[in-house]
Amino acid sequence: MENNDMNRILGIGPEHALADGLTKTLRIGTVKQLQDVGSLYKNNLIRPKHAIFKGEETAITAWVELLNLIFIEGFTREEFNDSLPEQMEDAVERFLFS
Repeated sequence: MENNDMNRILGIGPEHALADGLTKTLRIGTVKQLQDVGSLYKNNLIRPKHAIFKGEETAITAWVELLNLIFIEGFTREEFNDSLPEQMEDAVERFLFS
């Protein structure tokens, strides 16, 4: 069995750069994980830039929770502060739609 096939079976997806020096490994989601992440994502979640600009602590917490679900290594509030907003959105879309 090839390494890529084994990674898929184990739920290990590609690496995704969130900022210079901050790279995480995406999960390959199960149906349940896709449903959970999709539910959070479409549940009126505002974009990270808007959450930051408006100081929406609830939305920022929701983004951290969502990113914690899609990355194998997990995700912290400190990493949120160090990440590029566009890269966070790209990671979620990549998890859900590719």
